[in-house]
Amino acid sequence: MDGEKQPTVAQIVEQTLPRWAELPDLELYMDQVLSLIERYLGACPGFDRKGLTASMVNNYVKLGVMPPPVRKRYTRVHLAHLVMICLLKSVLPIEVIRKLLLRSIEQRDESEVYDGFCDLFEASACRAASAEHDAGLEEIYAAALRAQAEQAAALRLCETMLK
Repeated sequence: MDGEKQPTVAQIVEQTLPRWAELPDLELYMDQVLSLIERYLGACPGFDRKGLTASMVNNYVKLGVMPPPVRKRYTRVHLAHLVMICLLKSVLPIEVIRKLLLRSIEQRDESEVYDGFCDLFEASACRAASAEHDAGLEEIYAAALRAQAEQAAALRLCETMLK
């Protein structure tokens, strides 16, 4: 272990993501964006505990995973992209995330894509926590193995569909 404190099951279940309407509707500077993302995702499973850096954000822009800032200012669109990117990058390659976000936004409004992602993420965390709470150790290991297998299959499906 790296010595960092991992979130408890209760913290994971209680953690909610801000919905589109709750994201600030004003222009933010990079340091404000980084601070907000850390506050939003601090206890979320899948969030890189090392945090998010300005150079990472700049790379996401360069790679086309999120739109560029306007006059070095970021909006709720950028925050929404960063929330999704930060949570997805532990399970998907960045190029798959880029294609997934671009194609999703082609089909639906960004606010719908983001709010739908938040709903799915929270429901998944609750299901996983519930399974852990209700099961014995053997069932927990079986559920963890099943979740990893589903993740691997979903990754292959995403990569195939997004070619």
